[in-house]
Amino acid sequence: MGKKTKLSIVAFVIFVIGGIIMFSLNQKRAQTEAQQIRHEQERMVKYIASNYADIKKVEFTEVDYNNMTGTYDFDATVNNKIEVRFVLRGLNGQIYMNELSSYNSGHQLIKRKEVVANPDISYIKIIYKEK
Repeated sequence: MGKKTKLSIVAFVIFVIGGIIMFSLNQKRAQTEAQQIRHEQERMVKYIASNYADIKKVEFTEVDYNNMTGTYDFDATVNNKIEVRFVLRGLNGQIYMNELSSYNSGHQLIKRKEVVANPDISYIKIIYKEK
């Protein structure tokens, strides 16, 4: 075998190993992001359970990230009839929530008189949305 052939084989092997490493790192990053998104959805359910009464089900329907503002938008349906939008200023950031009243046919969330500090969400059915 000539010197050029050996160098070509070595370069090819290095290229393949680099590709495998990059693929592995990308898979781990995607898996970590998916775990963070799920954690954020649980935080949003705790937020809504802390501030509103009679929450039985939360189904997340949309997840979007805005590169310009660094915010995440999560759309959800509460109790099969009330559309809401959560906005997070980055993962683990402040949670903002708006009812999308034009979609809700007169249905509204019932605001609690006092915020519940650490709500039990085990009775709430959560349907998660992956990014």
